[in-house]
Amino acid sequence: MDDLLVVGTLHTLDPARPRAGAALIRDGRFLCVGEPAECAARAAPGARRLDLGRGSAVPGLVDAHGHVLGLARARREVRCEGAGSAEACAARVAERALATPPGRWIRGRGWDQNRWPGGAFPEAGPLSRAAPGHPVVLFRVDGHACWVNAAALAAAGIGPSTADPPGGRIVRDAAGLPTGVLVDAAMDLVTARLPRPGPEELEELLLAGLDELAALGLTGVHDAGVEPDVLDAYRRLAGAGRLPLRVYAMIDGLAPRPVLEAELERWRGTPELGGRLEVRAVKLFADGALGSRGAALLEDYADDPGNRGLLLTAPDELRARLEAVVRAGMQPAVHAIGDRAVREVLRAFRDAGPALRPLRPRVEHLQILQPADLPLLAETGAVASMQPVHATSDAAWVPARLGEGTERLRGAYAWRSAAAAGAVLAFGSDFPIESPDPRAGLCAAEARRGPDGAPFQPQEAVSREAALRAFTTGAAWAAFAEGRHGMIREGMDADLTAFADDVLGVPVEALPGIRLAATVVGGRVVAGQSSLA
Repeated sequence: MDDLLVVGTLHTLDPARPRAGAALIRDGRFLCVGEPAECAARAAPGARRLDLGRGSAVPGLVDAHGHVLGLARARREVRCEGAGSAEACAARVAERALATPPGRWIRGRGWDQNRWPGGAFPEAGPLSRAAPGHPVVLFRVDGHACWVNAAALAAAGIGPSTADPPGGRIVRDAAGLPTGVLVDAAMDLVTARLPRPGPEELEELLLAGLDELAALGLTGVHDAGVEPDVLDAYRRLAGAGRLPLRVYAMIDGLAPRPVLEAELERWRGTPELGGRLEVRAVKLFADGALGSRGAALLEDYADDPGNRGLLLTAPDELRARLEAVVRAGMQPAVHAIGDRAVREVLRAFRDAGPALRPLRPRVEHLQILQPADLPLLAETGAVASMQPVHATSDAAWVPARLGEGTERLRGAYAWRSAAAAGAVLAFGSDFPIESPDPRAGLCAAEARRGPDGAPFQPQEAVSREAALRAFTTGAAWAAFAEGRHGMIREGMDADLTAFADDVLGVPVEALPGIRLAATVVGGRVVAGQSSLA
């Protein structure tokens, strides 16, 4: 591969040299970082050149929490984002049913009852009328609830006598009949009936998802909760040199215990594959999500008295799984959203003892944090894996869930407090729940404005440079890659995200629209390249 000379404003995030005018890339690494003449003098004949003009480049942006297969599937299924009512979603299902053979499942995602008149969960009726000849399952925007029709309920064997599974809830009407919404673990009753894609389709879907991420300027992704067949597909793609981005994959820790133990053994000590795939983390779950009122809270939901959410994994079982992960020398990454779940997880980290800290345990989401639990972040060395776009998307309804003016609302999406307590911030988006576009994440982290433009808990906003670090150096730390990624520094892997303007200079409101010029992974331009000579 020929040398690549990058010329323009480089925000290196290297404390020893925060800004440079050029970088020379050879054999996938930064050979020289400095001024244009200095780097050009060391370039080999025939070197390619990427001129940034009035633009800028930063270390490759990494989404520290997303779902690649889910993103690709979402692009092919019924899309309910933006639908203003249950009937609008059903109309989209009816359209898909016309092109789908009878009896075949129809899948979709993206509905959000919080944005509909009344804000109530939907019922099976509209979907049953829209597609009477098909079982239908539509996943809520947060992936923690699904809405199904009568055919899907029948296929899953769900009726009035079906008990709520541990960690899940079958929503019922006043007569005790299932309404068509399943929350958290109850979704498994339906998802177990869905056909799985084959090996070739899995590879195709993963590549489609990764290509979309590259086009948005991402050079890496932490894929959270990956099932065994998907890990196999990743391994095949890595072995064939086909992964366009760096993938840090987390084993699915919700799997039955024997499956989890087998996966821990299979991936224990596995080196990075081809420089693009690493499997050394395990995604565990403590609770559900706020939007579906499944996040585990210490006190009742303000808008649903008597409900404190769900623990997807009982505390004793969570600790047993955490112990197994630690024994295997792998990194635990635990989904915890509600303040009760966050407390359970941080205390479990503390009680795991000194063997845990070197594994850099992660709390995924960390959305509601009590001040009394802040010291546990530093004590346990926990990484705060958080998603800025969740705060701005959820701002319209979170005060109703948690109570206006309450202490727990002040601890919502508390990025600044988590960092001040000593936690390393690693930012992502949780796509496809939110857009994977890192420009939206950078804007949300700094502006913290809800859908109506009003500030939401602005005291927890972070500076633009802090947000950039969370998408770069923080994400690298969370993946044990701080010696290879996260800065533009000589000897480190040459990953860059280039913009057509100065990403640290434009007004915050301009960030979502700043044009991406190129995505560079290991010295290869994988997206953009309009200014490559």
